[in-house]
Amino acid sequence: MPYRMKRRELLSGGVAAGVGGLAGCLEEDPGSETGDVESEVETRPTDRTIRLGVMHPLTGDLGSVGEPIKDGALLPIEQVADEVDPEIEYEVVDTETSPSVGVQAASGLVDAGYPMVNGASASDVTLQVAQQVLVPHRTVCCSPASTTPTISTVNDAGLLFRTAVSDSLQAVVLAERAATERNAQRAATLYVNNDYGWQLSRAFARAFRGNHDGTVTEQVSFDEGGADDEEVIEAVTAGDPDLVVVIGYPETSAGLFDGLIDHDPGIYILATDGLRDSSLHEMTENTINHIRGTAPLVGGPGEDVFAELYEEQYDAEPGVFTAHAYDATAVMLLANAFAGENDGAAVGNAMRIVTEGPGELIGPETLAEGIDLAARGEHVEYQGASSPLGFDENGDVTDATFEYWRFDDTAGSGITEIDRVST
Repeated sequence: MPYRMKRRELLSGGVAAGVGGLAGCLEEDPGSETGDVESEVETRPTDRTIRLGVMHPLTGDLGSVGEPIKDGALLPIEQVADEVDPEIEYEVVDTETSPSVGVQAASGLVDAGYPMVNGASASDVTLQVAQQVLVPHRTVCCSPASTTPTISTVNDAGLLFRTAVSDSLQAVVLAERAATERNAQRAATLYVNNDYGWQLSRAFARAFRGNHDGTVTEQVSFDEGGADDEEVIEAVTAGDPDLVVVIGYPETSAGLFDGLIDHDPGIYILATDGLRDSSLHEMTENTINHIRGTAPLVGGPGEDVFAELYEEQYDAEPGVFTAHAYDATAVMLLANAFAGENDGAAVGNAMRIVTEGPGELIGPETLAEGIDLAARGEHVEYQGASSPLGFDENGDVTDATFEYWRFDDTAGSGITEIDRVST
């Protein structure tokens, strides 16, 4: 179901029908180079509407984490709607954790004239949505949760960004914990059969072998919602690994956790960011308190302010990627305000301008002030909740801190942090 905020009131609306014959050729946009937007302070009209699409998995395999991510994406709008001169209009669509559904949803947002999109969450959805719809239609895409290294290589005309950290860094942390904290010499990976799972499995294998002289016995894939758990468990344990890294999403991976524990109650299991979900305690038959994992950690200057805002708005603690979702929306609002128009190329050019400085330092606490300044053409430098937030030439963030965590059904959140690791 879509949602809109227009003239500071919440309205509902329908998603437009998908477009046909989507472009498949991603030529460079001559106006996509950073710095094409005029950087001089100038007088600009502020009586305009900033338009933002939001697309995340509210159902499907990532539905349980997609809802909080969506809330994080909407929080900046809820926060500033009554305090800024530009009106803000937005629409939320559900990707259902499906690339095909995501493409249709993105087509609706493009048809409706949204120049920028917060999303998607799942890496394979973001890749298909960006390449088939958003980039060909010159729409900015900023994902708060897609982590596959493949995103860095997309021919995106300067329109694809993410506030999430690439899995090439998470793999190094996983391998280090497997080899040192878990003393594993032989490891196997069990990964969801999509780009996110395959790329992270490969990156872990490279780091485990290259950095720790470890042996990777098997790399076994499973399908979302359709895994033959017994067959998959037999395959991944065939080489007698000391440890299994599970890369996937909650609903499908719950049965795999049970299968691994039933096969060998003492086997070490490491999980990844997509599985940092307390609802897994209710999805599994066995206790999973011994399972540990890694996930990108909130570590920006605005972390504490964001957490207070989130808890006040939703009466819940922030979850995985919620701060990244907040930052993705905040940066796009600032970039759109600075660009002065709902044009994807102009917004894309302004994404680095409002994060690199020099300019007035802006964080979650002063976001409304930053939007007003940017709308008047003044320079701002946004520093985020998830990280200080600078984008490299690929649209990737450049700073990363990871949480090493474990499932803990005695903790209020169902998750306990063990350590923090910087890369």
